[in-house]
Amino acid sequence: MRQKKIKKPKISIVIPAYNSEKLLGRCIESAMNQTLKEIEIIVIDDLSTDNTKSVIEKYSKKEGKIIGIYSKENRGAGYSRNLGIENASGEFVGFIDSDDFVDPEFYEYLYLNSKDKDIVHGIRVIHNFEKFYRKSRKKPYGCIIPSIIRINFLMKNKIRFPTNKGRGEDSTFKANLYKNKPRIARLLDNGIYYHYVKREGSTSHYIKKK
Repeated sequence: MRQKKIKKPKISIVIPAYNSEKLLGRCIESAMNQTLKEIEIIVIDDLSTDNTKSVIEKYSKKEGKIIGIYSKENRGAGYSRNLGIENASGEFVGFIDSDDFVDPEFYEYLYLNSKDKDIVHGIRVIHNFEKFYRKSRKKPYGCIIPSIIRINFLMKNKIRFPTNKGRGEDSTFKANLYKNKPRIARLLDNGIYYHYVKREGSTSHYIKKK
């Protein structure tokens, strides 16, 4: 159930979380510190076994724009993102994986370029185990996560993430988006980034161990 709601956000930021207590605070704070203020932040705990739920509750109690959703079973990142879409009230939806973070101007930059667009692609940089980062030069717009997507476009075309808890969820979701011929903006590199932290246990390895 939704706990709190702000009026007419421009972007709903969805953060799926599973056993993310160590880095989730950084992720949530990067969303809270956006220069675009008309946002809501939806954090979904996928039945974590650590203190992820406590981290979400701490932030949601002190910040009204944060909504905590708590799954009753472990279903994977795709299912959590779909929950976020279903509970979003923004004009657009954006996603941040719980290990990752975004620059303060990231969502404002995307939103300012969203007129008459269904998808606005930002640029991702990759941190290799937090020791250094490099720009994703080969496919700067390859991953769908550093983007905002118009919610009406998702609803009209009934597009959701697959929920098989395997790899390739992002690619399948992106393929389904593109099948429906969205209006797309690919933004220029102006130094405002989505920061992907590549490490074991990240959302890209989001498979519950049996």
